[in-house]
Amino acid sequence: MGIVLAGCGGNAQPSIVTFVPTETPTAQPSPTAAPVSSAPTAPAASATPEPTRSPTTPTPGPSPTSLLAPTTTPAPFTLTATRAPTLAGLSVEYFTTDSEYVIPGDNVTLFWSVRGADRARIFRVDADGERQFRWDVAAAGRITVATRRADRDVARFLLAAEVPGATIEQDLLIPLRCPEVWFFEPPPDACPADAGQFSAQAEQTFERGRMIWVQALDRIYVVFEDGVAPAWAQYPDEFGEGVPERDDSLAPPPGLEQPVRGFGLVWRSNPRVQERLGWATSPEIPYEGMYQSDSVEPSVATTYLRLRDGGIMALDAFEDDWEVLPPLESETPE
Repeated sequence: MGIVLAGCGGNAQPSIVTFVPTETPTAQPSPTAAPVSSAPTAPAASATPEPTRSPTTPTPGPSPTSLLAPTTTPAPFTLTATRAPTLAGLSVEYFTTDSEYVIPGDNVTLFWSVRGADRARIFRVDADGERQFRWDVAAAGRITVATRRADRDVARFLLAAEVPGATIEQDLLIPLRCPEVWFFEPPPDACPADAGQFSAQAEQTFERGRMIWVQALDRIYVVFEDGVAPAWAQYPDEFGEGVPERDDSLAPPPGLEQPVRGFGLVWRSNPRVQERLGWATSPEIPYEGMYQSDSVEPSVATTYLRLRDGGIMALDAFEDDWEVLPPLESETPE
């Protein structure tokens, strides 16, 4: 308000002066009016209208309206005193690249321009938004940097500039092409962590699930179909010399079987697995399989296994769930 009043003072002062004396002259007509006429009625008539008019003119309604009307013109002065123009003057004109996509590990050229600052910073950012590396750069220019081989989906960069009291940032996400391809179609949205691998495999079905052995991983995957979580589990294949293939004291119901060898060892050693799976409904069948994963971190990876009939089983470690994808068109059940 101090700025507003200072801006209005030059115009308001004369207006106030003209209105203030109109209240004081009410006493002046009585000395001049008395000698003009001896009739008592004349001075009374001249004195009566003066007081009645003087209160109407200085009423608060019209006086403030005309005095304060110029307050709209000084508004820009109040804005220039704030930081808004400083923030508006700091902007990113562009932050981009000339690459439509990048293969993880390849170089990429970044282009940028910042207005309102002399210097800027470019950060390489990970998937969680954490700043991993920094380049101190001029307010405009170009720079060639390397992406990381471990990056998937997109390479993330951040441009930041600041002046006293203000900071501006802008992200740049560059699509990444998968360095490897999936061994099946249609492919998942994520990139594979590595190329698909061939392996000797075996599969056996049970009353409420199945077991899959993957020789290259030395793993036995137990898939439950009883609707209880977790929906699958994995165990090391510990069957070897000196370990009995079966337990002859266990007699399966008619039409069902006791699993043997590696499958049998997992089944007999884990009562919970035995309870959830039930008895085997078929013998184990070996076949040439394949596997591939979307992450090198097992705790969050989804592992894809080729089944005996050509279908693809996706084992999601993060959700503890699984699903069977449609079989490959080129595959036929054995």
